[in-house]
Amino acid sequence: MSITVVDILKLPCLNGAKVVAGEGGLMKPLSSVSVLEYADPSVLQEELFHNDEFSGSEIVITAFANIANEVDLQCANIRRLAAAGEIGLILYYVGIFMPSVDQKLIDIANELNFVLIVMPENRMDLRYSEVISEVMEAVIKDQTTEITLLPDVLDQMSRLPEHQRTIDAVLRMARDRSRTSLILTDSHGRALGQANWPMSLDLQVNDFTCVDIMCPVSLPNNRTVWRCPLNQGNLQSMELYLVKDGNPISRELVLQTVELVRLAVSLWSSTHAEIQISELIRAILRDEPRKMRRLADLFHIDVASIHSMWVLCLENTNEAQRQPHEMEALTQLQKHLSHRCDTVIADTYEDYVVGFMVWQDKGESIMDLSNALLEHLTSVGIQVNLARCHSLSNTTDVRQAFLLIKDHLNDAKQIWPTRQNFSQEELEFAAQCRKTVDNGEERLTKALKPLNLLNDFSEGTDLIDTLSAYLLDAESSVSRCADLLFLHKNTIKYRLGRIGNCLGHHVDKEPEKFFLYRAVALNRLLG
Repeated sequence: MSITVVDILKLPCLNGAKVVAGEGGLMKPLSSVSVLEYADPSVLQEELFHNDEFSGSEIVITAFANIANEVDLQCANIRRLAAAGEIGLILYYVGIFMPSVDQKLIDIANELNFVLIVMPENRMDLRYSEVISEVMEAVIKDQTTEITLLPDVLDQMSRLPEHQRTIDAVLRMARDRSRTSLILTDSHGRALGQANWPMSLDLQVNDFTCVDIMCPVSLPNNRTVWRCPLNQGNLQSMELYLVKDGNPISRELVLQTVELVRLAVSLWSSTHAEIQISELIRAILRDEPRKMRRLADLFHIDVASIHSMWVLCLENTNEAQRQPHEMEALTQLQKHLSHRCDTVIADTYEDYVVGFMVWQDKGESIMDLSNALLEHLTSVGIQVNLARCHSLSNTTDVRQAFLLIKDHLNDAKQIWPTRQNFSQEELEFAAQCRKTVDNGEERLTKALKPLNLLNDFSEGTDLIDTLSAYLLDAESSVSRCADLLFLHKNTIKYRLGRIGNCLGHHVDKEPEKFFLYRAVALNRLLG
């Protein structure tokens, strides 16, 4: 791929644009253009950089419109873009949305050799489409003039972070360059990796197993299929299918693609099983049944029997510690569960360590087992929170449970700050409390009414603090509540009696206790 950032700077669409940082990246090859219309780094992490369809080597267009005055978030975006293999950013509408390009942004781009291009400032007559069309025209023209798939993709792979250098990433890059669907299979015709062009295309490898080897076969609907063995050394059992709609793929490009995949398998085949386990975790959490079944069959895993999920979320971990701590947490999760479960599949996903398991019928308490895991991780300096979800009937339940954890684990931690171990029911309660807080003053005031009665007394703050600790932290134990508040048990008993007199009923009386419990939980969510 001969098109670099320097080359596109000569295009008419970038007339007047200035490179303000990252000149060390000007000679990086360019594969595509992408548009960034949202800029919340947490959303980016979820939807883009941990998405298995991402391949990097793009230049990104944005105006940072929704974070125009938030320099730290702009810098966070550049760090994540660079970490994912993107090569630069084209900033539009500076002086209109963004007042100016902050020096912090320039310094980070220079540090990362991440090209930062600023379009002419104070101009509203600039259009994204002009850069997209001219840059992509140049890229496609270059790709069709000279076939350099093998060196280009290998160069592109070398610029990606270690964790993104996978066989699936190579398949996606080759797909995007050739606009051809690629399916890598084992000797039994089971797909080990697949990248469709277009991505929405639904292909089944079973439809092509009768195709002759190394001969293009024309099928109905103007489709051409190549079936190519990876027949070098220990790769004899693998085959690569190339499926092209429209104009047929040239033999030269087929040979380069086969050689590229052969090299990729040689480089990463030792970890391919781990990669596929990771893909199985992704397929389950994204509720992708077809992909999930294909991968589960490959590893002889009965996904239908899996009804439990544990999710570990690391706390207070800097970037340098995150990966080793995640790996240790993953190892310990597998170790603690292996003797208790018939099946355990676990891996990292986004910023979490996720495990799925099939429980054996043994007497050991799941709560004791989960606490032992947390105690061990704490003893080696790894602080985590654990969310436990059981009785999950299908992948839709799994997906909803995972989203519940992502959205409301922090709420649960705010309600129960002394805990690390949370059940799905507790997370659902936290979600309901958050909904009450967000649904308007009338519902919230009604839910907080029991505490308003206590606030009418001079010692109201102490009474509410005691009630909160007693119900939320001490699980209605007077002695535990006394220990948590560093008070005598008689003081706790006196305060609970005082609360009962104020409310007109004992704090443990049902069903009134439920409304008290909800009220102190809401109070904590409100800070």
